[in-house]
Amino acid sequence: ASTASTARTVSSTANNEKATIGQMLGGLVFLKTGKRAQLIDFYKNMIGMSVWLEQPNITILSHGNMILGFHQSDEPPDLQGMYTFVYPSREAVDEMYRKLKDTADAKPRDNERYSIYQFFAADPEGRKLEFQAFLHPLDVVTSQVLEA
Repeated sequence: ASTASTARTVSSTANNEKATIGQMLGGLVFLKTGKRAQLIDFYKNMIGMSVWLEQPNITILSHGNMILGFHQSDEPPDLQGMYTFVYPSREAVDEMYRKLKDTADAKPRDNERYSIYQFFAADPEGRKLEFQAFLHPLDVVTSQVLEA
């Protein structure tokens, strides 16, 4: 049997909204952190991510089809890699630069090799972040919850 067959729609008694319970098609990245509250504040208020799901010691945020989970841990934080936030226009990248210029490496610039407009910054724990707009057409990519 398909795991998607376990999906169902339920009514929330708290706010009378319907939510889908099922299996997600996509993925997410979990990162250990010692500063979960500070990071959630940064990613929500500076970058504009939304809380997708709360679990014990975990907050999962979304930005379009990007999903990041921050897990409060006594272990050293996960700082490897780079997390790229994609925006629809140069103007949107410029707006993010205005918010993050204190941690940005430089002003946004064209990268002709990859046909993007970009700048780099860091989050409060030092993770490398990229903010970019593609300067060429792209195929649509989405994440979805599968329904029965």
